[in-house]
Amino acid sequence: MILAIVRFCLIVFCIVFGAEQPIKGAWAQDRSTSVIWTRLPGKAVDISINSLGQAYAVAPNGTPWRWDAIEQRWRKMSGDFVRISAAVGNRPWAVNAEGVVFRYNGLWWENKDTDVADVAADALGNVYIAKVSGEIKKWNPLRSEWRPMEGQAHRIALDMAGNPWGVTRDGHITAFDGKIWIEMPGRAIDIAIGGDDTAVIADAERRVRIWNRVANSWQVVAAVAGVTAVAATPDGGPWAVITDGAIMATTLLVAPEKIKTEEGKAPEIQAPQAVAPVESAPVAVASGVSAPPATPTTATAPLAQVAAATAPLQTAKGVIASPVALETSATAQNAPNTVAPSSGVSATLDPIAVTTTEDITFVNTQKSASVLAIGRDGSVFGLDAAGNVLRWSNSRKRFESFPGTLVRLAVDADGNPWGISTLGRVFRHTGNLWKQIPNATGSDIAIGADGAVVITDASGNLSKLNDAMTRFDRISGKGLLVAVAPDGTPWTIRSDSLVQRCASSPCDVFAQKAKSIGIGPDGSVYVVSDRGFLMRLGADGSTFDVVRTPGHSPQSVAVGPNGYPWVVTANALALASTFFERDEQSDRAVAASTSGDTAGSGDTAAVVDVSSNTDFIFSKNMTFDTYTTGLDSIEELIVGQDDEVYVYGIPDGQDANKFLKFNSTKKKFEQVSISLDENLKNIDVDSDGAIWIAVNGSVKKLSSTGSVQRTYSVSSGSPRNLSIGADGTVYVVIGQTLYRLKPGTNAFTKFSNDDAYKVAIGRSGDLWITDTSNIVQQFTGTKFENRPLGQSVETQDLGAGTDGSVYITFWDGNKYLLKKWNATNKSFDTVKNVNADMVDVDSDGRPWIANTNEDSNVKRGKD
Repeated sequence: MILAIVRFCLIVFCIVFGAEQPIKGAWAQDRSTSVIWTRLPGKAVDISINSLGQAYAVAPNGTPWRWDAIEQRWRKMSGDFVRISAAVGNRPWAVNAEGVVFRYNGLWWENKDTDVADVAADALGNVYIAKVSGEIKKWNPLRSEWRPMEGQAHRIALDMAGNPWGVTRDGHITAFDGKIWIEMPGRAIDIAIGGDDTAVIADAERRVRIWNRVANSWQVVAAVAGVTAVAATPDGGPWAVITDGAIMATTLLVAPEKIKTEEGKAPEIQAPQAVAPVESAPVAVASGVSAPPATPTTATAPLAQVAAATAPLQTAKGVIASPVALETSATAQNAPNTVAPSSGVSATLDPIAVTTTEDITFVNTQKSASVLAIGRDGSVFGLDAAGNVLRWSNSRKRFESFPGTLVRLAVDADGNPWGISTLGRVFRHTGNLWKQIPNATGSDIAIGADGAVVITDASGNLSKLNDAMTRFDRISGKGLLVAVAPDGTPWTIRSDSLVQRCASSPCDVFAQKAKSIGIGPDGSVYVVSDRGFLMRLGADGSTFDVVRTPGHSPQSVAVGPNGYPWVVTANALALASTFFERDEQSDRAVAASTSGDTAGSGDTAAVVDVSSNTDFIFSKNMTFDTYTTGLDSIEELIVGQDDEVYVYGIPDGQDANKFLKFNSTKKKFEQVSISLDENLKNIDVDSDGAIWIAVNGSVKKLSSTGSVQRTYSVSSGSPRNLSIGADGTVYVVIGQTLYRLKPGTNAFTKFSNDDAYKVAIGRSGDLWITDTSNIVQQFTGTKFENRPLGQSVETQDLGAGTDGSVYITFWDGNKYLLKKWNATNKSFDTVKNVNADMVDVDSDGRPWIANTNEDSNVKRGKD
């Protein structure tokens, strides 16, 4: 009996600890990947896992099951299906045997279409179907309809960019790169893509293969055969359903909190009673850990000692670095130091300067922000898309409004926000008052744990606030974006995106490009690389390692106490690696009692960003894509706050005007059916797709199909122009007067006494107009000023993007020219070799133009 127990323990040890090693390696490095497969209890006909680790299975009898990672058990769902796909927020999509596709709304399944062979969804909200005919369609949630796209598929999956990969009925594999379909080698019967973009197929011989991007081929994942369906975990580990319905897994799933303790040790986990589809439910354990499978005659899985369950960090060159591991008794003595040093701050004196040794895992707050900043006290502030200041509340689990509008943000040691306005003015919050720093302008701002406040300007110069907080004094160093270490040393990102440390002159340059940087009170240095990876400075102090954010593409980072980062994703979601405990009782009172504002007065300056390889880059020699509209003339060209592009005009040989919308998939303009009889002049579209128009004396809000939802009386007179800001503020010019409708209010109010003709709203409410003499002007917080100052530039049209770009069209006496505002030089730069009399700007800063004197085509700035 003793010998049998010893043998059993040895088997469990080999499975649990042996499974970790193959999974640590990169999935697509060798021609044949040998891993340990774990058979999960139960049977299925289809499985699906999204990039957040939410897993679903369809049993042979059609019953769908959802894995509950908190309670560690399967939950039975209603329905009868043959295919299933994990999606956003535990709202899967599924297809039944009759080809009807359904979406689960949290209570019941909603019928969305018929004649469907497969469905694929992701954690970002993208949903595609493959019809029985092979046609591919994408779900448009704003219009609750399917949009067809090119390509054919019988099975379908989505990569991390939301692009579909497909397998045709005859087994051909194709991948859509955002522009064209690419034919892939090999044949398959099913396909899935993991949260790290690892593509997995069940090939024609019923084996599992993964795509090796280096070798440009599919490599076999050995040890399973007879595969009928596949899925992939957030770290790319394949799952498979084999011929008899058995579910096989390489990487298993468990909620992060299940493998953490206060001491940082992995606890012993007793697997819960398994409730399985048909037979028994899969037992999910920590990523990289395998337990012996339960037999069909038992409902309780054996004990599994969970190892330090951490995903390895990858360097920018793809080299596997030491993991940020929970320290266990088995690894504590030999584990390398994988956290950044505390830059000399004594942990015995300052607990927040002690770098965490816990695994960095992120929670999706499901709240939006465009910028984040964290103080040494744990106060988390943010900005929304319109630049409005937000403050995170742990108790209410959301961002709450805080007075002020800014484009750059920092938080001091007392938890008070500082920032820079869209006009480059510098402000600090005193605890009850927004106060402008006199005669100070800048482009970026950061505050160190020692209280040092450093700003940059658009030319890359650094300045530090003096002790009296009355002025900024120039210091050595260069950079456009800045962070400050606990000892007051500035770290910057240069105009060429390289990271540097400016402890002395010249600065020490790192071989790492980035578009965001943050430093915690412990000295941890995080960046978001120019390729969109979250990275942390390693223990060697010279190289950066990737910190995974499964299912999300980081855009910017902020770092708080103990080196815990928060991240803003590319789709403006806030991710938190921890929630900092602090006394929040006075937060609302501080916000309510705050006086002053962030408008200010005096000098203005440019606020500039570091460009990355994913951004649209302005060039005086930029080229354009051309799209035909089929119209005889264009009356309106609009980029809505939904970032869709619309035109309105008269078609050839017809009297009735047409409203067209650009189909970004088909690369052409298509008519939108509008029920309204009135002309759609003086028009804009809000972020929800609602259409706003100005007519005599009033403004109307229409649905996307043209039905009137609300009418606002404004003033008698002829409407001239209408524009909507990122926060939903609506501006309209009637007669010669500019009016404004603030979000949450019910009436337009007069904005200023200045005469106006056209209006455009840029980043954080940056307001531009042309006056009745067509002179372009910018609002300074108290008045409109000509741009450039002291000059009178006549314009035909103007447009502004939420990235800060401002374009005008200009008549030079012979032709119309396109010009872009250069806030650094305080002048307009002419775009060469193109003519335009109409312009608007999308959220990337990309101009859309038309030259109605020549034709009715619309042009779009190329990358």
